[in-house]
Amino acid sequence: MPELPEVEAARRGIAEQLVGRRCTGYELYRPRLIIAPGGLTLDAIVGDPLQEVGRWGKYLWLVFPLLALLVHLKLTGQLVARGASIPGFAAGHPVPPYDAPLPHKSTALRLDFAPDVQLFLTDVRHFARVQLVLPEELQTTVASLGLGPDALGPEFTLEALRRRLARRRGTSLKAALLDQTVIAGLGNIYVDESLWAAQLHPQRLVGSLTDEEIARLYEAIRSVLAIAVPIGGAEIRNGRAVPPLGEFPYVHGRAGQPCVRCATPIVKRTIAGRGTYFCPSCQPEPVTSSLPTTDRADAAIAAS
Repeated sequence: MPELPEVEAARRGIAEQLVGRRCTGYELYRPRLIIAPGGLTLDAIVGDPLQEVGRWGKYLWLVFPLLALLVHLKLTGQLVARGASIPGFAAGHPVPPYDAPLPHKSTALRLDFAPDVQLFLTDVRHFARVQLVLPEELQTTVASLGLGPDALGPEFTLEALRRRLARRRGTSLKAALLDQTVIAGLGNIYVDESLWAAQLHPQRLVGSLTDEEIARLYEAIRSVLAIAVPIGGAEIRNGRAVPPLGEFPYVHGRAGQPCVRCATPIVKRTIAGRGTYFCPSCQPEPVTSSLPTTDRADAAIAAS
C-alpha cells in the first residue's frame, strides 16, 4: 500500500481539483525525496499551470510546461490536497490520519497552487520518491520502467494475462501477481483479495493453472478493482481491516475471522515475503506446499 486504487484516487483528485491551476511555489522538506538529472529543479514549475496528471500502475505523474514529476508513493506515501477553493481530497497510506494537521513531521513536499491551495506529499517511512523529468522524455522514462499492462487499462486483457503468466510458470501465484512486470498496480492487498475471489491458493504454482482458472483469476482481478477504485481503496490500519466483516476487504487483514463465503477462519501466512491472507477451505492448498525458490527473488521485485 498504496496500490493502484489508492494511486488512482490521487490521480482523480488531482485531475478534478488541481489541473489548470498555476503553481505559486513549493516547500521541499526532505530533499532526498527528489531524483533529478543535473540542472532540473522544482523551480521550473513555479509560475506555470499543472497541465496533466497521469498514472500507470503505482506510478503517478504531474506535467507542467517545463517539467514533469514522476511520483512513486512506495509503501507509506500519502497525497492530500487542501484549500478554501477546492473540496480537498486525501489518498494513499492512511497514516497520518487524513484529517491530521499538515505539514506533518513526515511531510516531504508541499506544492502551492493559486488561489491558496496546497498539495502535500507525506511519507512516514521516507521511501517515496519524485523523479524530475523533461515533459518530452516522460513517456520514454515510464516505458523504461518495464511495467506490465496497467490493471485498469485496455492493455490488460485475458490474453495478456495468459502471456505474462506463461513466463512465470515456476513461481507461486502470490509472487507472480505482485511482480509489476506481470501486471502493473496490484500489491499485497489486492492480490490477496483477487486470489480469494478466484478461489485460488496463493502458493499454487502458475504452471499448474488451467485455462479456466486463469480466466477466473482475470475476472476476479477486474471485479476486485471495480469495488476498490470507486471507494479509493481498502481500509487497512495497523495490518487490520477497518470495515465491518462482510464489507471490503473480505480477507486481507482479517486473520481468525470467518470467511464470508464459507465461515472458515481466515489464515495469515508469509508467502513471497509478504503477510498473506486466505481461506484454507475456499482456496485449497496445493499438494506440494513448499514455496518455489524463485519466490525470494520475486519478493524483492514485487516491493519495487
